[in-house]
Amino acid sequence: MPSNSDSSTDITFLFKGTIREVKATTMTDVPVDKNTVVAMVDQVLEAPANLSKMGGHRVTVRLSGRTKVAVGDELIFHAHGWIFGASVAVISIKEERVRETRAHAALLSRGGDPVAHRQNRRVKHRFNNADVVVSGRITMIRIPADASSARRAATNAESASSTPEPMGPISEHTPHWREAHLEIDDVHKGEHSSSTAVIRFPASTDVRWYKAPKFEPGHQGFFMLRKHTSSSAPASKGRPRAAKKKAAEATTSHFTALHPNDFQPYTQPGGVRRIIESANEDE
Repeated sequence: MPSNSDSSTDITFLFKGTIREVKATTMTDVPVDKNTVVAMVDQVLEAPANLSKMGGHRVTVRLSGRTKVAVGDELIFHAHGWIFGASVAVISIKEERVRETRAHAALLSRGGDPVAHRQNRRVKHRFNNADVVVSGRITMIRIPADASSARRAATNAESASSTPEPMGPISEHTPHWREAHLEIDDVHKGEHSSSTAVIRFPASTDVRWYKAPKFEPGHQGFFMLRKHTSSSAPASKGRPRAAKKKAAEATTSHFTALHPNDFQPYTQPGGVRRIIESANEDE
């Protein structure tokens, strides 16, 4: 089962900047080499709240090393935060020279809140990578059947022996899976013929899982889901062909929504709703 990691979080700070110094820094504790420059932040395009007001400030940038730069060059930096102190240092994953293209013109002229733009991009990333996007309502939460079976087996084994064999190590990272039963109103992406779906999610609040949505009955909104298949069939000692057939019959499918952006309540503006509306306008 995958975790709630998201590669789109690599880029947290998107800005247009002008190179002011090369092989230089605004912070004494930042090592300087050929890829260390000082840039003036001309325009913040996407940013978390703590970097959204950096327009008009100089920052230290560690370049990706793929772009040759000189003083006066204007670039769009795809970066993430690195060191924070009297100034700010960021690591650039990619640099683009500012050109008179339609894409750059749209990016630089769109205005609005850079924090909201960042959030919308992250939501769009989850939307694009989802197998199915639906809207609906959670009706019930329960423990997965396979987890219940394992728990009953452990209880029976303990009852049958005064010195039972250990069932395996318990980790603090155990997700404690739960199943949310979803009643679907509409399918907005992908194919799903049933009016219901099962979403498996971690009830654990461990650091690995605490950001994943914790569904409850009555939750309504948009769900960006990834499909998984699993077999609930026990190991068979019979003929291989019969065992394979039995396993195939017991294969079940469920979905996961592990990133905080994978669920958006109806009351939340923008985000998934805006993506869906834009797609409908293009049709």
